[in-house]
Amino acid sequence: MTTLQDEIWVCPVCEARLQVKAVHTCGSHGADSDFRPHFWGIDPLESYVHSCQECGFSGSAEDYRDGVPENVIRKIRKFLTPRTRDLARPGSPFFRYEFMALIHEWEDRDSLEVGDNFLKASWVARLHSNREKERLYQREAVRRLEEALEIGECEDQAQRAAVSYLVGELHRRLNRKRRAETWFHRALGEFELWEKEHGDPASDLAWLGDQIRRQLEAPADVLN
Repeated sequence: MTTLQDEIWVCPVCEARLQVKAVHTCGSHGADSDFRPHFWGIDPLESYVHSCQECGFSGSAEDYRDGVPENVIRKIRKFLTPRTRDLARPGSPFFRYEFMALIHEWEDRDSLEVGDNFLKASWVARLHSNREKERLYQREAVRRLEEALEIGECEDQAQRAAVSYLVGELHRRLNRKRRAETWFHRALGEFELWEKEHGDPASDLAWLGDQIRRQLEAPADVLN
């Protein structure tokens, strides 16, 4: 069950004090086919990331603690501060993840991490039934995830298989059928290579092979 607690976070850009509802505990049961968890009780996604209404800085608790390089602060003030009104729009917490993704990209973080931020933005947009924003963030996510695979950011074959599957699933949700099938087949190839090396069908990764095959044969929006 999700529980939240009141905390005070200090913006590392303008030093404004934010009173936030931070995630204390949560649990999940199952997931959508693009890995969005189904949580018990309140969905905590929008409470993991908070934004400063004064300057637009957005991030997790760790981001608030770690600070921001001066060159990134300049970009925040130039590109995000003029958009702080977006953060105040009712039913639009997905902007927090969008702003965080941009900041992380300006900090030269891995494409996998930036892609994951945009993916979570799409999850939040889905929760708020904003299909336009959901599709926008899916496109941004898939571009970064493809780049991560191309430049070799994945640690091992298991991660390559999972990320390739996710790329295929995002293309499927964007109605790009041929691209989706191409990436599902690529993910299946990566999985089968991993399976040959490890030879354990009962392993923690066995579900991924089943999921890839299912999305090729009879796609669904939730994981089995």
